[in-house]
Amino acid sequence: MFQRPQHLALALARQGALVLYLQSRFSLFERQFRKLAERTYLCNLPPAACADIPSPTVYCLSWNSEYIQSFKSPRILYDYIDEIAVFDGERQQIAQGHAQLLEKADIITVTATRLYKQIQSLRPDAILCPNAVDYPHFARARSREQIPPPNDLAPILATGKPIVGYYGALARWLDYELLTQVANLKPDYFFVLIGPDHDGTLHGQPLFQLSNVRWLGTKTYEALPDYLHYWDIAIIPFILNEITHATSPLKLFEYMASGKPVVITPMQESMSYPNVLVGATPQEFAHQLDQAMLLRSNKEYLGVIDLVARENTWDVRAAQLMQALSASRTQSQTPK
Repeated sequence: MFQRPQHLALALARQGALVLYLQSRFSLFERQFRKLAERTYLCNLPPAACADIPSPTVYCLSWNSEYIQSFKSPRILYDYIDEIAVFDGERQQIAQGHAQLLEKADIITVTATRLYKQIQSLRPDAILCPNAVDYPHFARARSREQIPPPNDLAPILATGKPIVGYYGALARWLDYELLTQVANLKPDYFFVLIGPDHDGTLHGQPLFQLSNVRWLGTKTYEALPDYLHYWDIAIIPFILNEITHATSPLKLFEYMASGKPVVITPMQESMSYPNVLVGATPQEFAHQLDQAMLLRSNKEYLGVIDLVARENTWDVRAAQLMQALSASRTQSQTPK
C-alpha cells in the first residue's frame, strides 16, 4: 500500500530533508540502502543501526513507539492518523504506545478534527495535518488524450453504462450492504471496486453476485489514474462509526485531482470539504449518483474540486511539517 507515510517521506525530501525510510522487517540478504528519490533512501537496517545519527527527527505512528529507544537524543514527530482501534496488533500495547507518544513527542500531527479534539486538552500544540494528494500523478486522469483502457476494464466500458468506481482496502468499514442496495436501485450504472481483501470480509458478499458489480482485484499505485480516466463517478461508501468519522481518506483528494465527482456517506471529516455529495441511505446515495452524473461536465463544480485538490497536496503538508520542525528546534535552543 502506498499511503501517508510513503507520501510524506518523498514530500519531506522534496522540501530538503534527508529521509531514511526504515523497513519494519529487514533481511541480511538484501542491500542496506536503496535510493528511491533525491534525498530518500529505503534502509534495510534495524533501527539500532542508525543510533549514531545526531539528534534525528524520528517519525512515529501509534504502533511503533518502541523504535524510539534505538536512537540517541531523537526529536519525536508523532503522526496520529486514525483511531487506535483500527490498527492490527496487540491493542493494549498500541494504547500504551499512543499514551507515551502523546506525552513525549516534540511535535504531534493529527489527520482529522475529531482526533484533534480528542487530544487537545493534553496537547494543545498538536497540528491538524490531514491527508493529501500527489496532484500531478492523479491529474493525469483528466487528460484529453485517449489513454488505452486497462484490459479488465474494457469489457465493462463495452456495456456503455456509466462507471461508478471505488479503490482502497475492501474491509469491514466498507458498507457492503448499502452498496448492494444502491447497485440494485441503479442497474443502469456499473460499479467497479479495486483493492485488496484486507480482512476477509469480501468473499461471500451478495454485492458481487450482481451483474452490474465487478471486483477487479488489486492494482498498482501507478495504474490508478488509468482506471480513474474512465470512471464517471468516484465513491467512498464507508459505514458510519467513531473510526470513519475520524478518517481522512487519501482517495478523497485523489478523486478530486482526477476531476471526478465524489459521492460519500456522511463521514464528518470528509463532509468538511466543498462540493462533496453526501448520501446516508441507499435511496439518497443513488440520487446523489444521478446528481454527480449531471456535474461531470460542470466547469464551476470541476473548478472547485480541482482547487481543493491543489490546496491539499503532499508538498503543502510537508512544508507545514518542516515549518513546525524548524520552530520546534528554535524553541529548544532558546535559553530559558
